[in-house]
Amino acid sequence: MEMKKGLSIIIVGMLLAGCANRGIGPQGGPKDEMPPVELSATPENGCVGFKANRIEVTFNEYLELDNVGQNLLMSPPQQNPPEVKVRGKRLLIHFTDSLRDSTTYTLDFGNAVCDFTERNPYKNYTYSFSTGDVIDTLEVRGKVYEAQNLNPVVGALVGIHSDWSDTAFTQLPLLRIAKTDSTGAFRIANIRAGDYRLYGLYDVSRDYRLTIGEPLAFADELLSPEVHPHYERDSLGRDSLIGYDYGPADLELFLFREAQQRVYLQRTTREQAHTIRVSFSAAGDSMPIFRCLDDSVRFFVKYTAGKDTATLWLPDSSSIAKDSLFFEVRYRRTDSLYHMEWGLDTVRAIWRAPKLTAKAAKAQARRNRYKKLELRSNARQGVELNDTLYISCTTPLASIATDSIHLLEKIDSIYKPVACAITPNDTFPMRLQIVAKLGAGKQYELRVDSAALHDIYGVANKAEKYTLQMKTPEDYSTIRVKIAPFDAQVRIQVINGQDQVVQELPATPEGAFFQYLKPDTYYLRMYRDENGDGQWTTGSWTEHRQPERIVYYPESVQTKSNWDFDVEWQRTGEESVSKPAALIKVSSMK
Repeated sequence: MEMKKGLSIIIVGMLLAGCANRGIGPQGGPKDEMPPVELSATPENGCVGFKANRIEVTFNEYLELDNVGQNLLMSPPQQNPPEVKVRGKRLLIHFTDSLRDSTTYTLDFGNAVCDFTERNPYKNYTYSFSTGDVIDTLEVRGKVYEAQNLNPVVGALVGIHSDWSDTAFTQLPLLRIAKTDSTGAFRIANIRAGDYRLYGLYDVSRDYRLTIGEPLAFADELLSPEVHPHYERDSLGRDSLIGYDYGPADLELFLFREAQQRVYLQRTTREQAHTIRVSFSAAGDSMPIFRCLDDSVRFFVKYTAGKDTATLWLPDSSSIAKDSLFFEVRYRRTDSLYHMEWGLDTVRAIWRAPKLTAKAAKAQARRNRYKKLELRSNARQGVELNDTLYISCTTPLASIATDSIHLLEKIDSIYKPVACAITPNDTFPMRLQIVAKLGAGKQYELRVDSAALHDIYGVANKAEKYTLQMKTPEDYSTIRVKIAPFDAQVRIQVINGQDQVVQELPATPEGAFFQYLKPDTYYLRMYRDENGDGQWTTGSWTEHRQPERIVYYPESVQTKSNWDFDVEWQRTGEESVSKPAALIKVSSMK
């Protein structure tokens, strides 16, 4: 009897343990992908006569906020944004600024409100209220594009002003605002009936108005929001009201940067003992003037192609040996109104030599003793017919023995000299152009004798030999683009898959001929050169000038070697804002 009782206890214990184990921990099932749901709000969402300074919204699950400072957009904007917190399932909003009378307010949280467990966002959650007797309900929608390439702009601020004066955009916060989403789309809600100016802005300063230097957009015409009832005819032929259409719903803004750029000294670096790099935010209208505060230091200056970076080369060992150098930089910079003025800065360039063991220092000295000047050239197999041959090096040259540089053509397996000119690109150059008449399909050899070149440190090159084979016209394709109706002010661009301009030509009645195109996939775009300067021109707020409108050809052009392609581009005069899908990239205008 006792054995049966003990056995029963053991069996029951095992069953209970099994049941307990099955209940421990998560048991799987579908993942929660549902966003939180608003259950109630105090005051009620969409209320009128709002007099409180606090809002409490209750949801069906525990909440978490995701970057609410960046996501929350209050319209009309306030100087001090409201304080937003979560407590369990409640969203708490507290206003620190006073609210205007008889005004409709909208709180757009974007994707900031999420559930706590899976962080599923309540997408584009909004709360609106009015401090007056009615809540404004008109709205407008549209898209913002980057003017230079028609990419949709994400995170741009779009707003309206009831003040039509030009100064409103620069001096007053926008009246009602919205932000563009990942497709460049925006929706400005709760607008009162009236006529408005429409603006776009990449609001770097976060003051809801234009600060000089920020990317901007503006509409030429006044905006008049409207609402129309939408009817649908049923099977009996009767019209039934099914809703309301708000608009305009197809607005387009083209965000651009003005030509003027802020010019200032950005940084000074000395990554090597013998060079100092001084970087500017942009090129000024005059070259900077450098003066070392140590008069014994010798240096000379070379600029990048964009003229926004200067490299100071120290040519002698006594200057290089100084680990700390001070330079006075006098340069043209912009003031707060973007006017150019002379400025003076003092910069310090510090070099900290790496600590080496005796063995490593000995090895480095040996390398320096046998160091040779490294040369590079674009001479190779398959040189493009429109290329210019060059030789380049990484340090400035002090001497060039042009008679020690030879170009030879291969004729019947024998290399024969070809007349050429060696053209330096600068004083103390780092690149030499080899100017010669090179025949299509012919083979050449570029020879540089030993010690033909010496850099400013006395380092010479070793003998180099480059074999090059010129391409033939049959290696390329040609695209002829003819637009109709013809417009002499139109310029056409051939662009590659990275949306970069490969060639650009003006339109001609017989068609623009783009030659020497390598086999590839190309795209076409055009713009009307309104000012006739031969290049795409951005817009100007002070001149109320829109950027020159870019138009893309809807299809790609796949070229092949030794093929000619004709493109007949029919213009309507009201081309839609579109570009081939393969080229579209979301832009932030940063």
